[in-house]
Amino acid sequence: GYFNRVKRHAFLRGVDVCGTAIGNDFSMGEGTHLDGEIAAAKTWLKKAALMGAPHVRFFAGTGRGFSAGKDRVAAAVTALRECAACAGELGIFIGIENHGAITADFLLDLVKEVDSPWVGINLDSGNFISDDPYADFARCAPWAVNVQLKVHIRRNEPADLPRLVGLLRQARYQGYVVLEYESGKPSEEIPGYLRTLRRLCG
Repeated sequence: GYFNRVKRHAFLRGVDVCGTAIGNDFSMGEGTHLDGEIAAAKTWLKKAALMGAPHVRFFAGTGRGFSAGKDRVAAAVTALRECAACAGELGIFIGIENHGAITADFLLDLVKEVDSPWVGINLDSGNFISDDPYADFARCAPWAVNVQLKVHIRRNEPADLPRLVGLLRQARYQGYVVLEYESGKPSEEIPGYLRTLRRLCG
């Protein structure tokens, strides 16, 4: 099948498949829509296993969705626990991203409430919404199972990459660090950022 072809293609070129990502929303509350989101998420966990990917990026949902009531948070926890059970059977990590205008406090509370050895944080340096994104990054780093670094941080300010990598070292993070690049001329600009990250992480 397709995913085995991807796995073969990557292996023959010495490329690690470090993970994949889904765009789920678990903040909609109990019902058929949430059930469908859970089913789709579990399907993608199985597809990730076919590719040999150790990690799948999940969203918890949106701050707006969760603001509709505590029952939605409880439903999201239940959904994540169900997915975590599936992930554990497959030996795959779920990384919940700081995405959708949720705070670092909310994300940390959610991960702790799910309470699974297969669930952590997909740490995106550009997504924190507070006045001190570096402090949020540092607080979440011990829970990271995958890291996405961006060259810009809150309000499109240039990111302090040495500082971010230093915070990962302080948290004793040893996993994958992915460059997520969303602007400019990628083919011209990405190589320079990758050289910088390799030097900082080496």
